[in-house]
Amino acid sequence: MKISILSKLLITFFTITLSSVCFADSVMKAEFENLDECLKEIKMNTGLTLKIIRDKPSIVTGNLSNGKTFACERKESGTKGVYYEGWYMVDDK
Repeated sequence: MKISILSKLLITFFTITLSSVCFADSVMKAEFENLDECLKEIKMNTGLTLKIIRDKPSIVTGNLSNGKTFACERKESGTKGVYYEGWYMVDDK
């Protein structure tokens, strides 16, 4: 019984410690008419260079020069038609 309580306390302690040390990221996203506009806006809004890792007509993904990720993905909707959803990660502060 004492071992069970001790192990629960240790798990709780490590969970609280890890959650206070780990920082979460937030996602900034928007919709664009074309892929070029999406990539240009991410570059302009972040002020960082883009390192493209995946380059397909329907999706471009990669890393910003600060190590955070970004993507521009082709989407299609009955009401919106064809558009690109762009997003990039930012630090929560």
